Amino acid sequence: MGDESILAGRRVAALIPAAGSGRRLGGAVAKPYVPLGGREILARTLEVFERCTVVHEVWVVVAAEQCDYCQRALVERYGLRKVRGLVVGGAERQESVWQGLQRIAPSVDLVVVHDGVRPFVTAALICQTLQRAAQHGAAITAVPLTDTLKRVSEAGQVETTLPRKRLWRTQTPQAFRHDLLREAFQHAQRHGLVATDEAGLIEALGHPVYVVPGAEYNVKITTRNDLRLGESLLRSLD
Repeated sequence: MGDESILAGRRVAALIPAAGSGRRLGGAVAKPYVPLGGREILARTLEVFERCTVVHEVWVVVAAEQCDYCQRALVERYGLRKVRGLVVGGAERQESVWQGLQRIAPSVDLVVVHDGVRPFVTAALICQTLQRAAQHGAAITAVPLTDTLKRVSEAGQVETTLPRKRLWRTQTPQAFRHDLLREAFQHAQRHGLVATDEAGLIEALGHPVYVVPGAEYNVKITTRNDLRLGESLLRSLD
């Protein structure tokens, strides 16, 4: 997992947003609870954090109607002792993560945020991201783009080709110094800023964000195709 000495003595909390309805995935079951290889997607994600030795506590953000089910069917069933509580999320991710932050004590030094439906994360990647955040205040996992990107007009006409050399595709985990993350959210609230990930709020604050190389297999299960890919990944990892 690498040198963890920089994390020694630092309290780490994980915040897992999992309040999505999964409309793009389809079906009657909410996305975090869809089975992947016989086990719920969210359960697989939480089990990685349960085993990760540098994480001390886990807070899961869920939809209000899923709280009881998540507690019984995942937390209690799988013996997830690090889960300190379930938090009711908001309409958007930014609001959900902010609600989760309210439950994290000031004594926590670092916060790692990870999508509940990104179950192929590893303890090593969590640790590496936290190490970089401990050094610089903010760190994300990402992979360099390999596809050619084009900006297209509303009429469907190509406007320009974007150079991909310095473009990266963002993943989670994303890790931050606790006080810095709170400051970024408060700054966004004062100025009416909205970002699609936590790093975007840190950037808006003017603080640098550092990148840790992620992994192509660290996929987010959003569509049926993603689910099929996840099943294939499970078979290849067996």
